[in-house]
Amino acid sequence: MIHLSPKASNYLLLHFIIFLWGFTPVLGKLISLQALDLVFWRLAFSLLSLFFYLKYKGASLKITLKDFGHLMGWGAVVGIHWFCFYHAIKVSNVSIALAGFSTITLFASILQPILLKKKFFWGDALYGLIIVAGLLVILQFEKFYAIGIVYGIFAAVTAAMFGIYNGKLIQKHDAGKITFYEFLGALVTISLLQAFNGELGNIRFPVSTDLIYLLILSLACTTLAFTLSVEILKKIDPLTVIITNNLEPIYGVVFSILIFGQSEMMSSGFYLGASVLLFAVFTYPFFKRRFYK
Repeated sequence: MIHLSPKASNYLLLHFIIFLWGFTPVLGKLISLQALDLVFWRLAFSLLSLFFYLKYKGASLKITLKDFGHLMGWGAVVGIHWFCFYHAIKVSNVSIALAGFSTITLFASILQPILLKKKFFWGDALYGLIIVAGLLVILQFEKFYAIGIVYGIFAAVTAAMFGIYNGKLIQKHDAGKITFYEFLGALVTISLLQAFNGELGNIRFPVSTDLIYLLILSLACTTLAFTLSVEILKKIDPLTVIITNNLEPIYGVVFSILIFGQSEMMSSGFYLGASVLLFAVFTYPFFKRRFYK
């Protein structure tokens, strides 16, 4: 029997979470619903399952009005993130959406000093320029998918925001409570967007394979993975989690090529630009460890 150290166990759990998230873009493409409807049902199923799970555990959902507003506000950021992520897939494809999303490390490094009041690192600007260069190469060869890149980047910004700040929230609240109220805030936000578009009364209940894929997405890749990702912030700092999360685009692209084949194959220029992004993503933590004092 293999015995793992607590640190090794935490990193193994982190990679399991990211592996689950690697399926989310594939499931997003398989589900025929448009982005708003997809996110609405994802949140509805996730919130319901989480509510019953927390009640089964006997966990309290009591919270002050101030903290309720605070968590609901961050939930709005979660909702916008998921809409941008899935809209990027719907208007382009999985590979393009994940190329934009891979900028999450850049935004996390910029936002962490702001949100958590830490010292700014000059190397962040340097790596920002490298990442921008990679994106410009991709856009040069994939102009048709530019809107997918833009929404992917918005998804990265919002994911970096709540990913970092949850590291602060977990010091005060338990993971289940944070996840529940953030999901509630996200669902309210998506519902308001539906109402603004005049579509709130026309949301159709998913059927057939859409329902199966949504349940997998909601229960395994959302309720389970999101709650674990918040809980693990007690053991691993937010930026490390986000840097490791850059494996998600790799998993997602590999899964999408295996499942969708030719529709996910891009030009050589795309892979050149993506290589620049990956270079920045994987050398950044070593660079920062060496020069950040």
